[in-house]
Amino acid sequence: MDLERSVSFPLSYLEETSRKPPFSVDEDDIGRLGSCEAFQIIRGLLIRQKDSKFCSFHLTPSKDDEEAWLLQRDITYALILPVIEIYRYASQLARSVLGNRNIFDLELVFRGEARGSFSWLQCFIVEEENWCSARGCPACVVNYVLQAEPTIRMVLLACRLSQSLRKSPGDPSPVLDFWLSSLRRALDEDPFWGPGFWKDIEARASTLEKGIQQLVKQCQELETLIPRNQTRPRPGLDRAVTHSFREVSKTSAEMQSSRLAKRHTSLANDGNSLAHQIVLGCWTTILADAAEASRTWTSSSHPTRFPRSRSHSF
Repeated sequence: MDLERSVSFPLSYLEETSRKPPFSVDEDDIGRLGSCEAFQIIRGLLIRQKDSKFCSFHLTPSKDDEEAWLLQRDITYALILPVIEIYRYASQLARSVLGNRNIFDLELVFRGEARGSFSWLQCFIVEEENWCSARGCPACVVNYVLQAEPTIRMVLLACRLSQSLRKSPGDPSPVLDFWLSSLRRALDEDPFWGPGFWKDIEARASTLEKGIQQLVKQCQELETLIPRNQTRPRPGLDRAVTHSFREVSKTSAEMQSSRLAKRHTSLANDGNSLAHQIVLGCWTTILADAAEASRTWTSSSHPTRFPRSRSHSF
């Protein structure tokens, strides 16, 4: 049975504890995130969401609190994004294998721990669609992490995968290793969860992580069953997630994304595992889309300086 803290504490207490960001970030980690191009693009994307304003309860935070809420919201989203991408890839592969048969029972393609982890991700992502997309008040998105056991397990899983799937310093993904200790500290200090909860939730997240590792291995096996003439899912973020890069292209233009995107894209084929390639594809897609949006905006804003020609690929 999933635990939810809201059933055990009076509303007045929860309101008081939810006015301040629950997590902490060191200045050194903030500096490293500030120099990570992929993370800054994510931040630009999220801050321009139409429904990302603070709610009436969090409407007037201090400037420091507002910046902390936004940063913690963006870190949460950047963490879970690769996990969602692994699920999306597995789903597409399952559909390719099944064809028109039992498309509503995709988990049947997998077996053992992989099936259990796929089903868990499927239920979680469907039920928590808004949270997974970081929609709504940034403070509410952050506070929701500690609201129930499944969201804590999801973030803990994402922290573990973030550490295990980084293969080289050249990976474009943001370094978010520090969030694991920040999450544990927040749970230890939380009067509902408390220090005793960490051992239990860590064991559950570890089991889920092992299942996802099996899921990825079975995806590799399933790829051999897809006919050569049939379209195969490719590692890389779904374009539907990045459709609004057109709106953040002005910011992206200043980051000179084109050169870095090309360099990082070449790394996608160097991964030693499918999981690494899937996650790497997620971030290189973000960089590539930002670079494309940057070129499009630059061309439309300065047509005489950057004319369309054979020497420019738009």
